[in-house]
Amino acid sequence: MLIPSYLVNEQFDDRYFDVVNALDEAQQIYFRNNNLIERIIMGIESKTPFIIGETGFGAGRVVLSLMEFMEKSGLKNVSIEYNSVELYPLSPERMLDILNGFKDRVGEGIHTLVEAYRSIDISVSGWHSMKIQQSFGTLEINLWIGEALEMVNALEKLCDVWFLDGHSPKKNPSIWRPELLMEIGEKTKTGGTCATFTVAGAVKSALISAGFTLKKLPGCGGKNEVLHGVKG
Repeated sequence: MLIPSYLVNEQFDDRYFDVVNALDEAQQIYFRNNNLIERIIMGIESKTPFIIGETGFGAGRVVLSLMEFMEKSGLKNVSIEYNSVELYPLSPERMLDILNGFKDRVGEGIHTLVEAYRSIDISVSGWHSMKIQQSFGTLEINLWIGEALEMVNALEKLCDVWFLDGHSPKKNPSIWRPELLMEIGEKTKTGGTCATFTVAGAVKSALISAGFTLKKLPGCGGKNEVLHGVKG
């Protein structure tokens, strides 16, 4: 299938996502497989924010998927801290062009996310914060402009869950290198989880070394199996 040029990250010669199943894919791999709703409810009851880490912000596809997922959950008073990283940040205009493929489904969410993104200066490295108020509660996005290991090292709180995204290990091996995954293990709460679309042997070995117990769970679309890990 011919991939639209606007979906290709020129840095890695790889698409940002599958334009057909991208939202459903994120919701299956990262949210349902991680039992996000049940765990967020526990956070509401204990009045503690649910903390997410992500490797690869890209066009904000996973954030957008999360916004839709949480809106449909019917939950209220949710507090989510979403920590992500991007070495090659897109312009707001490019981000909008990419996400507009979903405008019939999540048009309002796209507008909200892109406007929040416009408020930060992506030419400056380091942390940038965007706070989005939704019907379910508060989504605070902390985006690190720079390298992933720098971002993980800079985290001051341990994460409840990690969404290991980025591009494929063959296209972008640095985002899957053992020292980064080891540090992600260090920045994950005991009993916390991770999820990723890839089942590559090198990734599995590095996650096991980082302290995760792995199993395969259902994927989405053409991807039958994906990885899920629990930090011991």
